[in-house]
Amino acid sequence: MLAVLAVVGVRHADELERLLSARPLCLVGMALCVLGVRVLHSEIIRRTLAELGYQLPPLEVFGLSVLSAVPNLLLPRTGFGALSMGLRARYGVPLSVSGSLALPLAALDMVVIAAAGFAVQTLVFGLASSRALLIAVTFAGVLVASSASVVLRVRLRIPFGPPRLRAFVERLDAAWAQLRGSRSFVLRAFCLLCVMCALRVLRFALAFAALDYAPDLAGLAVSSLFGDMMYVFALTPGALGLREAAIVYCAQLAQVTPAASLAVAILDRLVMTAVILVTAQLCAWRLFGARARTRGGPT
Repeated sequence: MLAVLAVVGVRHADELERLLSARPLCLVGMALCVLGVRVLHSEIIRRTLAELGYQLPPLEVFGLSVLSAVPNLLLPRTGFGALSMGLRARYGVPLSVSGSLALPLAALDMVVIAAAGFAVQTLVFGLASSRALLIAVTFAGVLVASSASVVLRVRLRIPFGPPRLRAFVERLDAAWAQLRGSRSFVLRAFCLLCVMCALRVLRFALAFAALDYAPDLAGLAVSSLFGDMMYVFALTPGALGLREAAIVYCAQLAQVTPAASLAVAILDRLVMTAVILVTAQLCAWRLFGARARTRGGPT
């Protein structure tokens, strides 16, 4: 799949030389947006775990949140599993509890992204063209599916199997039910996810500015949201290629060329990856280096 997407991308690689002359201040702004999203993501996790009875230090949850983003760069859909293992190893948070956060948070995130994208798409661009209709239908489908996963109550039970597996599933179901029934969790997570969505759109706007492009703002928002929605269909690490293809597909709405959209998408990917890797290295040093130094100190 990556090979096919790469071949398609070569057709729109005319503007990639602009990456070498990107505006430094815009790059700094993009980096701050990436950090802001990770801070808010860790805050959602910390406050939700507190509601489930686990009080954890904010800085350490942030560190684990950033570190959990690294596996996604190598294998799709591995980030939350890594976070769950980290929480269990350092604080004894059961996998059933941390695992219960995955679906509600992912579903709420997609509700925010799809609702915003559908609203902008239909109100600003309408449904006249086949491209606009396809984008709107995709937003609507993800919105309905993600909303249903939050609203509908499906009890998780395994009638047969090892006792430990059945107990794990029952604890997972109980924790998920507790979160779904908490208005404070839903409201707090929804508000923070809205801010995260706005930061991602702002980061994308800064990427356009860094390369001296002036896109249509509504089209820019649709491009960013449509690209972020590709994480639902992530068959590649970090939706690599899929997100860029979705952004290029929306180039007409943003009133820029496909080559310009591809250059912006690649710049956004490079900045996001670099910030995550550098921050993860610092967090690893902070979380595990100090403990290693303490254990290895003079006696």
